[in-house]
Formats: sequence, C-alpha cells, structure tokens
Amino acid sequence: MFIQTMEHLQVLSLSDSHFSGRIPYHLGNLTKLLLLDFSFNSLLYVDDYNWISQLSSLQYLYMSDVHLGKAQNLLQALNTLPSLLEIELMNCTLNKLHTHQHVKATNLSRLEVLNLAENGLQAPFLDAFQNMTSLAEIDLSYNNLSSIPFWLRNCINLLNLYVNSNALYASLPSALQNLTSLISLDLSENNFDYVPSWYDLMQLDLNLTRNSLNGTIPQNIGHLKNLITLYLSDNILHGNIPRSFGQLSNLQNLDMSLNHLESLVSDITWPKQIVYLNLTNNHITGSLPQDIADRLPNVTHLLLGNNLISGSIPKSLCKIDSLYNLDLSGNLLSGEIPNCWSATQQNLSEINLASNKLSGVIPSSLGNLSTLAWLHLNNNSLHGGFPSSLRNLKHLLILDVGENHLFWTIPLWMGNIFSSLQILRLRQNKLHGTIPSQLCQLSALKILDLSDNNLMGSIPQCIGNFTGMISGKKSSSTQPSEGPRYVEWYEQEVRQVIKGVELDYTRNLKLVVNMDLSNNNLSGSIPEGITLLSALHNLNLSYNHLSGRIPERIGDMKSLESLDISHDQLSGRIPDNMSSLTSLSHLNLSYNNLSGPIPEGRQLSTLDNPFIYAGNPFLCGPPRPNKCFTDDEDDDDDEDEDEDEDGKKGKLEKLWFYFVVAFGYAVGFWTVVGSLLIKRSWRLAYFQYIDELTKRINVSWAIHLTSFKERFTGNSAAE
Repeated sequence: MFIQTMEHLQVLSLSDSHFSGRIPYHLGNLTKLLLLDFSFNSLLYVDDYNWISQLSSLQYLYMSDVHLGKAQNLLQALNTLPSLLEIELMNCTLNKLHTHQHVKATNLSRLEVLNLAENGLQAPFLDAFQNMTSLAEIDLSYNNLSSIPFWLRNCINLLNLYVNSNALYASLPSALQNLTSLISLDLSENNFDYVPSWYDLMQLDLNLTRNSLNGTIPQNIGHLKNLITLYLSDNILHGNIPRSFGQLSNLQNLDMSLNHLESLVSDITWPKQIVYLNLTNNHITGSLPQDIADRLPNVTHLLLGNNLISGSIPKSLCKIDSLYNLDLSGNLLSGEIPNCWSATQQNLSEINLASNKLSGVIPSSLGNLSTLAWLHLNNNSLHGGFPSSLRNLKHLLILDVGENHLFWTIPLWMGNIFSSLQILRLRQNKLHGTIPSQLCQLSALKILDLSDNNLMGSIPQCIGNFTGMISGKKSSSTQPSEGPRYVEWYEQEVRQVIKGVELDYTRNLKLVVNMDLSNNNLSGSIPEGITLLSALHNLNLSYNHLSGRIPERIGDMKSLESLDISHDQLSGRIPDNMSSLTSLSHLNLSYNNLSGPIPEGRQLSTLDNPFIYAGNPFLCGPPRPNKCFTDDEDDDDDEDEDEDEDGKKGKLEKLWFYFVVAFGYAVGFWTVVGSLLIKRSWRLAYFQYIDELTKRINVSWAIHLTSFKERFTGNSAAE
C-alpha cells in the first residue's frame, strides 16, 4: 500500500469505499495526519490499536460502522492522542470491549464531539470519558443505558445531548438542569414518567417522544420561556392543555400527538410565532375558532387529525399563506369545504380532510393551489362532479376522493395533466362511463382504485403502460419539480382492500402497488398487457362481466401476492404458469366458467382452500374432489356421452308422443262432453239421435239375423 509513504499527508478520507479486511498497521507512519475517516466500511476491522497511538497530530477520528471489538486496547490508544477534537465511533461493536480495562481519558480535554451511538453500551464503559469538560456534543443514542452518566453535570459547555432509544427510566436526573448551554436534548424512546420543570435551560429543543410520561401537563410549563421545540408525542398524557402555553414566547415547534389530551380546541392559547403544531390522535373537542388565522398567522403545519373536533371548517384558513400541511382528517367536521383557497397560498402541499361529515361539492378554488401534492377528501358525503379547475394541480402525487357520492365520468384530461400522480383512488362513488384510454398516460401510477362504481365497457388495452407498476422501471416524475416541502411519504395514509380486508397503509405506502377495478360493470376480456405489470402486488377484477380466458402470461407477474378475478364470466383453462407466482398468498377464481385441470406444484400447492375454485363445475383435480381423466379416458367418455345422449333423445321423443296423444284425447273428449253438459237442447238432440241410431241398428241387426237363419234352414233341408 503506497499511502504509508506519504509522510506529510494530513487528510485521509476513505469513507463508504467498500473496503474489507484489516486496517493496515503501517498507517501509523502518517504522523502528520489530522483527519482519518474509514467510516461506513462495514467489512473493515481493527485487531490492534498501537498504530493509532503513533498518530500524535490526529484531531478527527471517524470510524463509524467499522468493527472495533476485536482488540482491547482502544481506550489506551485514544488516551495518547491529546489533540483529538472529534471522535465518531457509531455502530462499532464497542460492547465487546472488556470493561475491566477502563482508563480515565484525562488527556482528551480538548474533545468537542463524541459519538458512541448504536454500540449496546452500558454506563460503566462511559466512565472512561469523564473529565472532558470541552464537550459540545454527545451522542449516546441506541445503547443500553439505564442511567445518564453522572459526569455529564460537569460538561457545562454542552450544546447537544442525544440519549434517545436507551433504557432510561423514572425521573430525569436533576444534574441535567445545570447544563444551561443546552440547545438540543433528545430523551425520546425511554421510560421517563413525568414532564420536567427546568426553568434555566436556554433556547432548548426538548424531545421526550415515546416515553411513559403520564398525568397532566404542569401549569408551570409556561416558565420555560426559552423553549423553542417541545416534543411530547406518544405518551400517556391526559387532561387539558395548559393556557400557560401562550406564555412560551419562543416556542415554534410543538408535538403532543398520540396522547389522551381532552381540551376544547377553541380554549387553547398558542404563541403566535408557532410554526409546527401537531395534536393528532388525542381527544380534542369543540369547534375550530373562526379567527384561527389571527391566532396562528405563521403556522406551516396545522395537524389536528383524529380528534373529536366538530363544526365547520373556518374560512380564515384560506388567509394563512405560510401553510404547508393542513390535516383535519378523522374528526366530526360538517358543512361544505370553503371555496376560498387563494393563489397566495403557494406553499400549501397537503390538504387532508378525509373521514369527516363534509358535504357539498369539491370547491373549484382548490385549483389555485398550484403546489398541492397530496389531496385527501375521501370518506365524506361530497357530491357533484370533478372541477375542471383541478387541471392546474400538475404536481399531484395523491388524489383520494373515494367513499363519497361523486357522479361524473373520469375526465379525459386527467392522464395528460397529472403526470406525477402515483395514487388515484376513486372507489365507492357513482362514477359512470368507461375507463378512458388516456388514463394510461399516468406512467408513475402505483395505486389505481376504481372499485365499487358503475363503470362499463372494456379495460383499456394500454393498461400495461403504467411503468410505475413494472419492476425495475422508475418514472422520471416520482417527485414533482416544485414538490412538497416538509411533507414525506411516511406521513401519508391510504386505505386499500387487500385479500378482502380493509387495511390502512402509512409508513410503507411508497412500496404498495395495487390495482382494484372490482364491483363495476366492465366487460370484454382481460388485456394481455396487464401481465407486463410485474411489480403489481394486488390485482382485483372481481364482480364484473369479464369474459374470455385468463391471460396466458399471467405467470410473469412475479410480485403478485393477491389475485381476485372471481364472479366474472371467464372461461377456458387456468394457465399452467400461474403456479410460478411464488409470492401469491391469496387467490380467488370462484364463480366463472373455467374448465380443465387445476395447475399443480409450487405456490398453488400451498393454496388448498376449495373455495378458491368454487362455482366452476368443469374444473378438476386437487383440491376439488372430481378427478381429471387422461386423453384415452376422455375419448371413451365422449363415446359413452354420445350414446347416452342418443338414448336420452329417444326417451324424450316417446314422452312427447304419449303426451300429445293424451292431450288430444282429453281435448276431444271434453269438447263433446262439455258441450252436452252446457247445452240442454244439444243434449236432448244428441240422446234422441243415439236412441234412433240404436233402434235402426237393432232393426238392421234383426233383419240380417232372420235372413241368415232362413238361409241356413233352407240349405239344411235341401241336403
């Protein structure tokens, strides 16, 4: 290695270079080195640290993600480097070092940054770093600390302290109150049980997210005059929000989501300079104040979703030009959506009004919000059509207006305008007409849900053009050029029906690829192009009038986890390559006209529920009870079937003959007898005629009989 010959080298930065093996000892020859960075080479390791002791000028040591647990002399080596200013040893398996070999790193008095995160460390190891009074930043997050090191009280210059994601519990140590220079303190994801009352911390960002904080928020929280950021989300806090929050004159960011707070929203007093306000998932009640724009003139994130807020949406929201993200979903809001959205609200990226009791039409003024990327109006009682003004929303990523009473045809311009759209959800409305082929221009689309409508006609042949649903292909418009700021995909939520179950997708939404056209009046065949959508996870075409065969190349859809094409009019055989769908865990082909053997092997052999194939009487083979026959048996069966059919035909002809004769006799009989019963004159005439005829017959018979006797007697005498 030629690097060891560069005696005057001062900076050696080889981070994330995919190196492997042992870091060579001869790097110790670089005595002029000021910065050494081997971070993020997870296949590198060190088995001895004597060479580090030779780097007497070293000021910056970055070895994060390098395996440092093989040798036991790390602390001794660091103790010989008095010039060190920054040490970053994140995720280095330091928990494997023997703690009985601790030393007091007294020579590191100049150290300003110490990062030992993600090492599984416990408190005794950290005692080696006491007496370092120059520290400005310490990151001990993601370890196994049950208490905060006692020596931190002496770090009076400390600005940033991160001890999140440990096993800290009970009350916060009062020693932290001495750290008056702190500007950021992250205690999240521990087990602290109360909100501290520290009054002297200056310009503090305090994060107590995901602890066990319980009880009410103390009234004296208003004494934290210099508090800038306060995160108390995902705890067990209850009761009212103190009015003293209005006294926090520097507070800009407040997150108290995922608690049990119960205040009236109109009674809460906020400092006017607040920028980020998140009270989602609480029990906030009452109506939004009509002057909300005056109370929160600078707010960018107004997140009040999943509470019990009622009343109407204030029109003054349209006056907050700073607004980025508005979330009022999951409440009891009623009335119409205000039609006052202004072109001056050029920052607004998300509007979420889903799951309320809103009525009226979709306001046309939403078309003024040219930067809008996420629009959720689903699960309300909206009616009417789709405003043409929305064609101005060229950066939409999500359009969700499902579960309403909208009555319109899908606009032809939608495919051309919404080129960035990734989720289109129009389910459970009153849409009619056809699915326009222009919709195939939505190349970035990952979720298409048009189910539970009155759509008719055929599925467009171009449906394979959704490149967002094809493995290995990325749309050039996955993010809009002037897209949403401070709003992330993991904050979005979309409800999908998967395997017959409604599921809410949030954090993994970007990975979901679904198509649901079920419960419509679609006809025609399933386009072969649909098999190009190799990234599709769930496909539901059930409860339509689709005919023809299942596409032969359906086995190419390797990502399919759920396939439902039940209750259609499909015919023919099930393609053999369907057994190659190795991800398939839910299949429903029931109630069609499918025939022939059910493919066996691979994934299909694990789907042994007979209901999968119910309502297809001509299917055979496992898991159905009826056996499939060989070709010879099929020929014999065909001959037998022909003979049986001839026999059945002859029997049917005889039955018809007997029926016609009996019917004719009955008609003739009752025609005569019925007329005699009804007409008395006919009956008398008929019987007189019969009597007369009988007499004539008797006379004629008597004459013939007498003549016969005379002849017989005469012949006998002559003899």
